[in-house]
Amino acid sequence: MKAKLEQIRKSAIDALERVADRDTLFNLEKKFLGRKAELAQVMKDIKSLSDAEKPLVGKLINDIKRDISAIVEKKRTDFSAQSAPGRSGWDKTLPGLKPALGHIHPITRFLEKIEDIFVRMGYEVVEGPEAETQAYNFDLLNFPKDHPARDVQDTFFLDQKGDDGLPMVLRTQTSPVQIRAMEIRKPPVRLLVPGRVFRNEATDAGHETTFYQCEGLVIDQGIRVTDLIGTLDLFIKRLFGQDVKIRVRPHFYPFTEPSMDIDMSCLLCQGGGCPFCKKSGWIETLGSGMVHPNVLKNMGVDPKVYSGFAFGLGIDRLMMLYYGVNDIRLSYSGDLRFIEQF
Repeated sequence: MKAKLEQIRKSAIDALERVADRDTLFNLEKKFLGRKAELAQVMKDIKSLSDAEKPLVGKLINDIKRDISAIVEKKRTDFSAQSAPGRSGWDKTLPGLKPALGHIHPITRFLEKIEDIFVRMGYEVVEGPEAETQAYNFDLLNFPKDHPARDVQDTFFLDQKGDDGLPMVLRTQTSPVQIRAMEIRKPPVRLLVPGRVFRNEATDAGHETTFYQCEGLVIDQGIRVTDLIGTLDLFIKRLFGQDVKIRVRPHFYPFTEPSMDIDMSCLLCQGGGCPFCKKSGWIETLGSGMVHPNVLKNMGVDPKVYSGFAFGLGIDRLMMLYYGVNDIRLSYSGDLRFIEQF
């Protein structure tokens, strides 16, 4: 093997000494020092040598690489000096190269629009951990022990355990942040909780395992359903325009009572019915309701004195509607052709 290495050294030095241009130098450097060079192959074969031979052969390979690199660098310096004798190779009169500008992700841009609307209404933006205990993610939000959301087909469970000894979860909604926020706050409060959430569900054009939510919480004396509906009507009109209408449908959520869904008139057909809204003229937009008394108690709030409402919306789907995006997976593809449009 030593004879083979010395032959490689001799061949490389002879070839490099005869180099007359930059292109040939580049090709020879790649031939003798590249990933597919003979030296690289010999390095792979070292493992078959005895323990006594390995360090000797390894040192010889490094010496040869160093010799070849030195000749290549000398040749490169010589070519540079020949190409611009007595003057700099930099022409300061040439126009500079403009650096590429970054683009704000459409989800971030859309979320900032939503935050701006609610901040002007007096809301405080709060954030919290994405890995949660089952207590914060389920128990304190009034989820029954047998609720299907607690199953592995809906929730990602972690190997890490919480203080209660149970496996932690990737939060399935941003609602746990509301509980945490109320541990250090007292009513009246107006909170907005944006963030990333996780669901164990099949991925398609309208669904992802990772997506963004934004939830709101208002607690004060005398808060009523009409306050909730009025707030969300104002929000949707400020976001999508004054001509958008809303409707309220009863629904069930463990953490609110009564609970309701808020639909808005389809932007594509103006309520006339189209494939996007499934011919209904309406698009499901938000889940909402009056905060359940049990949840208020878990927040340390007396439900006999205070009442409140909560709401939540999926950022990704509304962003798709706002910008005309037809596949939610584009948001997480990392494709610059998509990002650069915004």
